[in-house]
Amino acid sequence: MSSSGEIRKRRYITMQVGFYFDQTRCAGCNACRVACKDWHDQPSGSASWMRINYQEEGPFPNVFASYLISNCYHCEEPVCSFVCPNEAISKRDENGIVVVDKDKCREEVPCGIISKEKMGNGYSYGESQAPCQTACPVHLHIPAYTALIAKGKFKESLDLIRRRMPLPSVCGRVCLHPCEEVCSRKEVDQAIAIEALKGFVADNVSEVTPKRINQTQSEKVAIIGSGPAGLAAAYDLIRLGYGVTIFEALPSPGGMLAVGIPDHRLPRDILNRDIDYIKALGVEIKTNSPVNLNQGLNDLLKQGYGAALIAIGAHKGKSLNIPGVDLDGVLVGTSFMRDVNLGKDVNLGDKVMIIGGGNVAMDCARTARRLGAKEVGVSCLECYDDMPADLLEIEHAREEGIEIHDSHTFTKLVSDSGKVSGVGCLDITGCTFDDDGRAHFDIVSDEEHTLEADTVIFAIGQVPEISDSGNIKIGNSGTITADPETLMTEIEGLFVAGDCYSGVASIIDAIASGQISASKIHRYLQGDVLRVRSIPEIPATEIKVDIPSGTEKKERQPMPLVSASERVSNFKEVALGFSKEAAITEAERCLNCAGHLCKDVCPYSAPQFIEEEKTKMQKCNYCVDRFDKGKAPICVESCYARALDSGTLDELKSKYGDIRESAGFSFSNAKPAIIFKPKKR
Repeated sequence: MSSSGEIRKRRYITMQVGFYFDQTRCAGCNACRVACKDWHDQPSGSASWMRINYQEEGPFPNVFASYLISNCYHCEEPVCSFVCPNEAISKRDENGIVVVDKDKCREEVPCGIISKEKMGNGYSYGESQAPCQTACPVHLHIPAYTALIAKGKFKESLDLIRRRMPLPSVCGRVCLHPCEEVCSRKEVDQAIAIEALKGFVADNVSEVTPKRINQTQSEKVAIIGSGPAGLAAAYDLIRLGYGVTIFEALPSPGGMLAVGIPDHRLPRDILNRDIDYIKALGVEIKTNSPVNLNQGLNDLLKQGYGAALIAIGAHKGKSLNIPGVDLDGVLVGTSFMRDVNLGKDVNLGDKVMIIGGGNVAMDCARTARRLGAKEVGVSCLECYDDMPADLLEIEHAREEGIEIHDSHTFTKLVSDSGKVSGVGCLDITGCTFDDDGRAHFDIVSDEEHTLEADTVIFAIGQVPEISDSGNIKIGNSGTITADPETLMTEIEGLFVAGDCYSGVASIIDAIASGQISASKIHRYLQGDVLRVRSIPEIPATEIKVDIPSGTEKKERQPMPLVSASERVSNFKEVALGFSKEAAITEAERCLNCAGHLCKDVCPYSAPQFIEEEKTKMQKCNYCVDRFDKGKAPICVESCYARALDSGTLDELKSKYGDIRESAGFSFSNAKPAIIFKPKKR
């Protein structure tokens, strides 16, 4: 056979052969992992890619595999080799096998800078992630996708982001980026522009329509609301094989993303790009389809949906209980932004005053400016330094001529012939809230002054918009109540996610909430226990790093913007995005705090790190040296209970029939490395 034929044969073996694991036969003897350790001359401790754990249930142990074999696929273009700082991973030309140089796989170039000695509160070094990944509510593999950008591997970076992130284009623009707040690079100069890098790859990778995912589960799930929580839940559930239908009351999908954020921050075509990707996977979105939370939900559950999720957000804006709130010309921020985004005519007059100090207030103010208001102001309780709005949003607003009136309390709305003409205010030095939520002000003087306005817009908070809750309980704060551990309401099979449950939060928090609810729905439909004990997460502030001495200062790449004078006359996007060169330069600033990027980027979780030797990577290669001699992998040969077998996927399926496929990580649509028969409980 020719050398090329040999390569093809070897690639067939290494890429197509898998394992079969029958949990009903496994006795938990550990012979497989002992044999693996001895055959491959591993250091002390068992091979970490094969663990058999025990769980006592009554008098007999229930043996199960908590982490099955994770096998190397010997990819045509191994992403792990791109991100290794020591270039320890390479692909052999003669046989296509991906190999690890264990001598290079050390800290010659630091693979992670988390301090083993400085970890706080007794947390172990082995449990740690990079601070940015820990702070991210959805725990994106931030250092790994950043490293891929630094190598110019933009598609691979976006693929990695999409494993956990359903809305990369959106979160590349309007995320609160808590990751950047804890970025270790701040100890040297400035945080990595993590949000902007995500937006860069989302914008610069040619979109390929994803393959539609066929429904493999018998159940369907109904989701009420197509905001970030609903879309995130749909994204995860469709990849788990469920049929998913989203019911949206508004004429276009996106929830508050579509009607609460102005185009100059999140253009509609950008939002629709992310939504279209989710729809292409097989998620059905029915717009102009409001669902009454009383009878409507009952009807849905009777239509064959195994579970339903309420993710309606918080669209009802609040106003202050002061005289004059019913005057003509007084608006609520959420309704104002909705009307503008839906293309309705809004007449504001020349002078507009926004009451509130958060991002919604900034959105309202900057929108009013673009609608032609000549004088726009924002007035709030907080002092300037304590305003809850993102600092960049405040700076952009001021650049556009918007005046900030901080440290004010409001006594009344002033009228002129039945129409609002201003806001009565008192100057304050501080504000505290009692246990009942009532505000108490430190007033400078009782001398009231008036901020003139033709229109006053309240942007001081919002609650879910619920007209008929039926048997669904509503809490004192106006949000839907549910079991905090299961996220199920008192109605069987009805779950909740996002702002309608938690109260107003960030977009990334809503996405995380939707993902958690999706996992609960999956467990519910599979008949699994919903109350699962979670492992306490290490707070990002407890993760300590040792910055390498001599780390060079490299300034953060600035985001190019449309000039203030040009942008106030239209709703075109203000941020122009990084160039390719700027993105790579910015990504190269990452310190790779936690290391082990090879493990993060591998779609099959093949690279593993043995606890006793954290800096040396190991991975299962299917015992390719034994395959050359016609022998089975050593773990299969050593299993006297015949719980393990190996072969091609087709061979194993035809041989064992009743099997389930499992890939190396959750929600993978890649070809699995393992097939196993689950133990019946």
